Amino acid sequence: MLFFDIETEANPDAIQFMPEPQAPGNYKDEAKIAAYIAEKKAEQTERAALDADYGRIVAIGVKQDNKLIQSWVDGDKGQYYDERQIILWFWDVFNDHNGECCGYNITGFDLPYLMRRSFALGIKPPMIPDLRRYQTYPTLDLMMVLYGWQNFKGLKFVAQRYGLDNPLPDLDGSQVATMDPETLRAYVENDVNLVYQLYKRMEGVYF
Repeated sequence: MLFFDIETEANPDAIQFMPEPQAPGNYKDEAKIAAYIAEKKAEQTERAALDADYGRIVAIGVKQDNKLIQSWVDGDKGQYYDERQIILWFWDVFNDHNGECCGYNITGFDLPYLMRRSFALGIKPPMIPDLRRYQTYPTLDLMMVLYGWQNFKGLKFVAQRYGLDNPLPDLDGSQVATMDPETLRAYVENDVNLVYQLYKRMEGVYF
């Protein structure tokens, strides 16, 4: 079983494709119009990381059963790699596990994001992930199973609520763009560990 998690940020090359915000028609003051547009652009950029059309993958962490975590992160020094290399590496590991994988919201976010970024970068996955709803094999989405495919809550809430060991409680996805490579690596590996802990807690109850 392959446990994994991805981290994303706004893609500077794609920001130009975001729709231009428009101030409400009752705004007449030029300064207020400019301030409104600037605020909306900032909000768009902040949300861009969650949309594969406007974002990019900067880190992927994997855990193979109970073996040590591996992670690749985008950076500018040492053993760091760009997005294309990260995705190619992930698909190789995914293929080695015959698509048998587990994560939190991987059918709603991680795998579709990986597919869209692969499409954008001209990468052909060696095998297509199974994204069918209401199934737990070969793709086991813990969020979908835990919440019955509706009314979801985030992984950090689940970790806190059910006592999972989270050494990095003050870090979240909104901070990814400002993390240095070492912090990003620690963060994505921590998320994969949370996924694995949750899997072990759910095992024997949900599957």
